[in-house]
Amino acid sequence: MVSAYTSYAYADISDTRAELERASERVVRAWTEYGELTGDAPSAEQITNLRTYVANVADDQVAKTLDDVVSELTSLEKKIVRWKILPSASNESGGASNGGLETLRGQFNDVGSRCSKQFYSDKVFQEVFSSSPCLEYTERFDNAIYHVENNAEKIQAYQEGIASLTKIYRQVADLDAAELGRIHEKVKSFNARDAKLEALREERQSLMQRINPLVEKMDEYKSKAESYIDDASLNCRAEGVDFDCGNRCQRRVRDPIFGTYRNEPDRRCLEKCNFQEQRATDGLNEKIEECIDERDWAKDKLEDVEIDYKSAQSRVLALYDQYERVNDEIVSLADSNKRAVVELDQFLVQLLPEIFYAMNSEFSAYGVNSVSYRSD
Repeated sequence: MVSAYTSYAYADISDTRAELERASERVVRAWTEYGELTGDAPSAEQITNLRTYVANVADDQVAKTLDDVVSELTSLEKKIVRWKILPSASNESGGASNGGLETLRGQFNDVGSRCSKQFYSDKVFQEVFSSSPCLEYTERFDNAIYHVENNAEKIQAYQEGIASLTKIYRQVADLDAAELGRIHEKVKSFNARDAKLEALREERQSLMQRINPLVEKMDEYKSKAESYIDDASLNCRAEGVDFDCGNRCQRRVRDPIFGTYRNEPDRRCLEKCNFQEQRATDGLNEKIEECIDERDWAKDKLEDVEIDYKSAQSRVLALYDQYERVNDEIVSLADSNKRAVVELDQFLVQLLPEIFYAMNSEFSAYGVNSVSYRSD
């Protein structure tokens, strides 16, 4: 049996091998049942050979072998139905007696009745399923058989319908209500985590969109700060102005008594020298004042930039903390869902398509949501 859920659930080759082994054991049971009806029971060697072959199938052939085994199982089950309920389903011309057709119709309705009775026997089934898989199948079958006019084709359709409905009935009967309820709760929890993950991923994206412009702004503040640093660190120290007037402003004078020469200060020179020195000193002081003003202005600007930078940095750090918390929660929830997928798949992959798709919308949502947790 391969359910429609298989496309969701086969995460790796080991799952497919497990399904192949289950299907092959069902073939063995079908062989035995068919042999009991026909008197041609399978030999022990035939059964051993099948099991050995299945156990040693190459990885790249497992999926194809599973299809072959399922095809063989379906064929055997149809043959079994024919032997059980209609030893002579058709006449020589390929037609069918009305009595045979009525027998098949009664058999089909009987299986459907027993299946529905089993389904409605426990309230858990009504919580887990949106509708009865037995009823859904019989309604589809009744609609299809209504358009079949040839009795021989109706015979074949009823045979196949009984086989399929019997599978559904057996699986419904085999479902443990308590286990089914537990799986349902796990599916709901899985979907709730998946919905929360979606919201958290959007929040994480939003946080990053808020962080990136602030980081760019911080880079701009750094560039601005670099443009002010040199000016703010200017050394406006005063350098002395010395025209060496004492040496330059002297004149030689002859002593009228002794006739010798000596140096005397040239007062006119000194007065001129002192005036230039004063002007130079004033000019230097003016430059010092301008330097101090420029330095103080640059320091003020640098302080403003540093304040803005620290403010942006504080907001970035706060957003990063929030981002990390959200990301940690995402990782935790995703890990929980990956672990849940393993257990849920092991249960759901065994279900017939008619069973799985009759379950409520939470199972359909799981089938869609769970794909990414297997491919990561």
